[in-house]
Amino acid sequence: MKLRFKIIFSIFLCLICNSSFADLHKASIVETVDAKKAAQFHNNMGTYYFNDKDYFAAIKEYRIAIGINPDSQTTATYFNNLGKVYLLLGEIQVKNGLPLQGWDDFSKMAQISFEEAILKDCMKLEYYQNLIKAYKLTGVTTKKKNYFISNRDKNPFNVIPLALILSEEGNLQYANMLLDDFVVQNPDIIISNDLKKIIKQNLEKIKEDL
Repeated sequence: MKLRFKIIFSIFLCLICNSSFADLHKASIVETVDAKKAAQFHNNMGTYYFNDKDYFAAIKEYRIAIGINPDSQTTATYFNNLGKVYLLLGEIQVKNGLPLQGWDDFSKMAQISFEEAILKDCMKLEYYQNLIKAYKLTGVTTKKKNYFISNRDKNPFNVIPLALILSEEGNLQYANMLLDDFVVQNPDIIISNDLKKIIKQNLEKIKEDL
């Protein structure tokens, strides 16, 4: 009887131990982190905070997204979103006459963010448009225009910010000439369709001025 009891008790202990070790084994398995999904999550959180006007929390989330996934085309979106927060803060700085220097020069950080976005993905017109806004805020529009004119042949995409600056200055015919030439040479790339819209808008303004 005692032997039978010991056998039953031993089986009972084995069942408990096996179950416990099985749970322990499952718990010890570390799930692989999907960098793209994690970055997208933080980007979404950044947008949530931005819409809620919690701008510094938004900056933190966008920077985390970039840090997690720093070298993909999607990263351009994160840089652009980050730049939009800096741009807004830069506009507040300028409007209130606050000093623009060092780490808290939000206008300059906006410019850098948009430039990074374009480096990651040069096919989004919005990135160029935002960059021009940052140039205006930092007061470097003329300097950048001269740079793009001098380096137009080195990088065909330099025509895009140059044409946008010219359009802002009212030099619509020159801007359209540059954009027309770019579209003719690059008819099949994504951004050409957006540039055609800019050309059309400029033509409408030219007609209005006649």
